[in-house]
This record gives sequence, C-alpha cells and structure tokens, in this order.
Amino acid sequence: MSKNTLIHKARAHVEALLKAAKPEWVTYHNFEHAKAVAKASKTIGTACRLSAEDLEGVILAAWFHDAGYVEAIEGHEEKSVEIATSFLRENGYPERKIARVAGCIRATKMPQNPKTLMEQVLCDADISHLGTKGFLEVSELIRLEIEHHMGRKLAEAEWLTMNTLFVSGHQYHTDYARTKYASQHAANVAALKERLNRLKEREKFLPRVEAK
Repeated sequence: MSKNTLIHKARAHVEALLKAAKPEWVTYHNFEHAKAVAKASKTIGTACRLSAEDLEGVILAAWFHDAGYVEAIEGHEEKSVEIATSFLRENGYPERKIARVAGCIRATKMPQNPKTLMEQVLCDADISHLGTKGFLEVSELIRLEIEHHMGRKLAEAEWLTMNTLFVSGHQYHTDYARTKYASQHAANVAALKERLNRLKEREKFLPRVEAK
C-alpha cells in the first residue's frame, strides 16, 4: 500500500467515524479541524525537513488526534490512540511506526509536552489557529465545548480571561511555527486583551443592584 493511499484511507476512515458518531456538542474538534491540522502538519513538517516516513506519520496522527471526541473530552487522546492503532494495524502498518504516531497524538494533550520533532510538528499544527485571522470566531466554537464539559455557561468576563491567559501563554515549539504565526498570534492576544479591558470598563459603570 502506498503512503498516499494510506493517508487517503485514514482521512476517509476519520470522516466516516465522525459522521456516524460525533456528538452534537462537538462544535470545533470535528472533521474540518482534523483536515486543517493535517494540512498544517504537512506544511510545518515539510518546512522542518522531516523525512518522508516521519511526515507520513505526523499526517496520520493529525487525522486521528481528536477522533476520541466521539466518546468524551476527558481522556480523548488515549481513545484517539486506540482508534488510530486499530486502523493502522488493520492496514499492516509497522508497530514501530504506530508507536510514533501514538506518541504524536499523546503529545497534543494540554499542556503540550512534545519530545521529538514529529511531536513538535503535530502540536504546533494542532494549535496553529491561535496564529490565524479566524481565531476569534474559532474560539467561540471551542467555548461551546468547554461549557459542555463544565456543565454551565461561562460569563463573558470569565471566558475572555480564560482565553486570554491561554493564548498569551502559549508558545510554539518549532522555529517555523514561531516565525510563521508570531505576528497574528500577537495580534490575537492584543484583540482579546482589548475586549477584556472594554468589558471591564463597561462593567465598572454599570449600576449596582443592592441585595434585598
């Protein structure tokens, strides 16, 4: 089986799985996210001069890295590893390569802690949206998933504070991603801080309601 054929089969497998089993509350970690991460993995991995074998492994990991969301948010990385491992074994993929794909998927768990260049590439691809112009819209989809996980709605100030701390504290792992996403990442952090400051100013002038 050629490498391109395997990646194509992985894409189709994940698409079918998510179509059949993705819960309604999964608004961001869906097939479109997997497709975006696979594309970013190829771009970043190529720029980092991964070998053809390692690039294939990263792209395969990208397709499967959030497949575990079909069951739950908590611990979805391990479920994703199980789904990927089952698929790859069925397609005769070598065990040593499966282990590296699994390592890439596990490295995406927050807080990210990638050990190899392959893992760094996938981690950067997974969070590449923090350095894109569509970030603010995307973050609202992530907010819905977090609210589902927490079992409650987040107040605007609470969400903006949480989001600002996460985005401003994130650092990319590869030199390529740090360079490529630096400008827009900084702009997104500034936009979040501006929104939060405006909200705090508005709330400061809101009339207080005395408790009875």
